[in-house]
Amino acid sequence: MKINIKRLAYLSLFITASLYSTLSMNDADIDSRAYTLGKQFYTEGLQPNGKLVKATIQGDIAVEGDQLICETCHRKSGMGSTEGQQVVPAVAGNVLFKPLKIPVSKPPEPPVFREGYTRETLMAAIRDGIDANGKPLDPFMPRYDIDDETLDGLMVYLDTLSQTASPGVTEDTIHFATIVLSSNSMEENKALQDVMEQYVLQKNIETRYESKRAKNAPWHKEWLFKPYRKWQIHTWELRGEKESWPAQLADYYQKQPIFALINGIVPSGWELVHEFCERETIPCLFPTTSLPVVDETDFYTIYLTKGAVHEAEAVASYITKILSVKSVIQFIDKSSQLSVVSADSLRNELKKNGLVVDDVVVGDTNDSSRLLPEMDGERAVVLWLDQEKSDQLIDGVSQQKNSPPIILSTLHYGHDSSRIPNDLVNSLVFVHTSEMPDKTNKLLMRSTGWFRAKRIYDPNEKEIQANAYFALKVVGDAVKHIRGYFYRDYFIEKIEHMIDDLPYTSIYPRVSMAPDQRFVSRGYYIAKLDGRGGIRNITEWVAP
Repeated sequence: MKINIKRLAYLSLFITASLYSTLSMNDADIDSRAYTLGKQFYTEGLQPNGKLVKATIQGDIAVEGDQLICETCHRKSGMGSTEGQQVVPAVAGNVLFKPLKIPVSKPPEPPVFREGYTRETLMAAIRDGIDANGKPLDPFMPRYDIDDETLDGLMVYLDTLSQTASPGVTEDTIHFATIVLSSNSMEENKALQDVMEQYVLQKNIETRYESKRAKNAPWHKEWLFKPYRKWQIHTWELRGEKESWPAQLADYYQKQPIFALINGIVPSGWELVHEFCERETIPCLFPTTSLPVVDETDFYTIYLTKGAVHEAEAVASYITKILSVKSVIQFIDKSSQLSVVSADSLRNELKKNGLVVDDVVVGDTNDSSRLLPEMDGERAVVLWLDQEKSDQLIDGVSQQKNSPPIILSTLHYGHDSSRIPNDLVNSLVFVHTSEMPDKTNKLLMRSTGWFRAKRIYDPNEKEIQANAYFALKVVGDAVKHIRGYFYRDYFIEKIEHMIDDLPYTSIYPRVSMAPDQRFVSRGYYIAKLDGRGGIRNITEWVAP
């Protein structure tokens, strides 16, 4: 429900000032009918009979769809949201059912006092748009046609939202973890851990007086100092076969619960970590992996890109929007999961546009060029192969009279083009899904300067360090903005809200995120040979 904006200048703190205790509702039985009805109303806008509830805004305008669903605005956490000057307040039970003081923007004006909601005043708010003080709510707050049973269920459900602090937070410490594999190179793991350790060390040193202030904060600054926690990051190293990872993760978590997972390096696929985080409701933030789980219905895992799937989507976009071809032939290395995932994704994307896709599996043969049939410009060639296998095929193509359009992915091939014949400059392109190599150093000046100052910079692990730094900066900003409300759902929602305004974007030209999106970089460049053994972009950053 929306309240007059003038009274809510500081509601982005979500009522961290002066909450007074009153009656507290009993803990809900999540198996009860009341809880089930309340949840389906809050998350889906459904009445007990399974039909969508009816509602109006601005007096008599009927609304439908997402506008009807409480969770759309008040969010999964129940802690509300902001959009420009529009403020959607918290409806979680531990805020909604208590009286509170809302600070105003122009002291010495007194705070605005709001009565705690009761069953009767909540019904008036939902049905008639009248708040607990008897004043009108924002006209864009829907006025719902609900019955008493739905209201009772909603009250039960709201009281379960953001009720207690999430695991991994004590009175003085907030615990995080990062994940590495024992099979990673020593240099990869060290590059990540150096960034984590130095960032946390600096953060805790810079705020070393905050713990003392938190214990003896004056009443009018409690909202500022009480949320302070020092950070501790644990390294969870996964060993052995993937089948043993869930048990290892569970053991780590049992020994030391954490508030969130930050970054991590699991090149062989993040699915088991993803499943663990979704099951345990642990925020899992920006891992470095090319094989993420592409399922935007999940909530707790946020990735940098779709990895191998992202490459395929970029290639499909280029083929359908730029090329005039009748079919596509893609070359696959079945021994590479990265190659298989990209190929499967491209096939699915192009089928949507009615294009025929043929697969050719490249084995360990020393001469793969014999697999390439005679082709012309009506058929595009996509190589989901490493540099060595790709070069053998490219040599075969360059000897043909009419070279077909050839598409490479820098995720698979790299961006060293020194072995590609120059006579293919007009027919061969690269899809590149991060900043161009010649611009990356400038983009990363902020992080590399910090790495150099800390004497941990590793130019060979530039991407790993940049991604870790990005993840830490996002987490740091989000922790500051949740102001002591250590609820994981709320933490995730704050990250969603702030991504678009970040000054640091890791190795990507642009990052963005909307509610419930789980991939922050979705663009790409199309590049060609630069004649000097590298590549140059021939398009601007193409974003969907």
